Amino acid sequence: MLAFDPTQLARWTSGKWTSIPVVPLRGFSIDSRGTRAGEVFVALKSSTRDGHDFVAAAAAQGASAALVAVANPSLSLPQLVVADPLTAFQAIAREHRRVFSGPVVGITGSAGKTSTKNLLTLVLGGSAPGEPVLSTEGNLNNHLGVPLTLTRLNPARHRFAVIEAGISAPGDMSTLALMIEPDLALTTLIGPAHIKELGSLEGVAREKSRLSASVRSAGVAIFPAQCAGFGPFRELGVRQLIIEPAEVIRPVASPIDRVYFVTTQRGNTTAIALANGEHPPLTFTFCRVTDGMAQNAVIAICAALRLGVTRDDIQARLAAYAPGPMRGEWRNTSENVFYLDCYNANPASMHDALGTFCAVAPQTSHRLFVLGGMEELGPLAAHHHRQLGRALALRPGDEVVTIGDHAAEVFAGALERGNQATAVAIATDLSDIADRINRFRGAIFVKGSRRYQLERALPATLVPASAHA
Repeated sequence: MLAFDPTQLARWTSGKWTSIPVVPLRGFSIDSRGTRAGEVFVALKSSTRDGHDFVAAAAAQGASAALVAVANPSLSLPQLVVADPLTAFQAIAREHRRVFSGPVVGITGSAGKTSTKNLLTLVLGGSAPGEPVLSTEGNLNNHLGVPLTLTRLNPARHRFAVIEAGISAPGDMSTLALMIEPDLALTTLIGPAHIKELGSLEGVAREKSRLSASVRSAGVAIFPAQCAGFGPFRELGVRQLIIEPAEVIRPVASPIDRVYFVTTQRGNTTAIALANGEHPPLTFTFCRVTDGMAQNAVIAICAALRLGVTRDDIQARLAAYAPGPMRGEWRNTSENVFYLDCYNANPASMHDALGTFCAVAPQTSHRLFVLGGMEELGPLAAHHHRQLGRALALRPGDEVVTIGDHAAEVFAGALERGNQATAVAIATDLSDIADRINRFRGAIFVKGSRRYQLERALPATLVPASAHA
């Protein structure tokens, strides 16, 4: 069982114990309400609350110790006093990661991080006995989530770690990369997500590229050719494996730092073939996904192959793959088929998902497009929402309902495409969307940023779809 050495923690943080813990330190918690027996409570301070006010509550929950800036002398709980609990917690995560001898994979990108992380975890054997994989849970991908994840690394149990890195402002990735120190760094895509804070696509690329730049000396950065179009990726100075689509695949004397792939979409199945150098091409099949997710699958497969997983094991594990909830899954009611991709949205993922829905939804069905806004696009927000509207080629009987700060731009773009105004509506709230869904019969596309929580407008009778075409 995982246990942290108090003396080592003091050394890693330049801290001092009020008393040495006698109970094993099994992990870390930043929420006193969820602190479990044996955990160290980290007393974080924010603009709205001070974790030091909850140290006693954490102790009552069973905490073995606390990481604090100022000790509470009224408590018998051992407290490690440091200059700043957050910085100290991140230092612990960094040093604990360095103790781990297995490969650590870092994943970032403007879209598809979580789906790629889930797929890579699967093909590394995350659900197979004897091959445990530590993988980021939920949205624990920021300056707090990454150390919470890394401090769960158990060298006696885990063979691999797959760590998701999400950013929102300049400097975020440097902090995360310093903790992760990846052996492999995967980037899915550079897009306009967080462009409001990062200024431009080049700014997004600069921030995202810092994970790749941080790979260990024997490590490799794996990313698509789209990323290589940005200066920060061209100037990495680390070993690279660039993923690039091709028209056909055949073994040729191609650069060893390139993997060429072809995607074939047929019915409910996605097939990919990939080739690297003069090696015979490898083929893989799995459940139907978007073209963008197929490219992410190539990235994950290349990472798994690098880490020693065989082609046959990868294929066997891919057979169990299914998109996560609200991340490109198909659902049914007795009267409708739904394509649900409403965990988040940006221009790249929106157009990618629309392409799959239009290709796979029954061609004889009327279609309802439920479109939530795309957030964090800064000054380009109006442009991207108008472009979304222009992408909608409606058939007779199709409808669009959109919601969000830039719904008017979606509406205008749809009309510019030549669609009838009577087929496009702007919703004022989720109940309006729910009413439209309940009245509609056919295929329904649902996608928008997390802010809109579009899943709350869905019927309660949804069941997994057994077939999509």
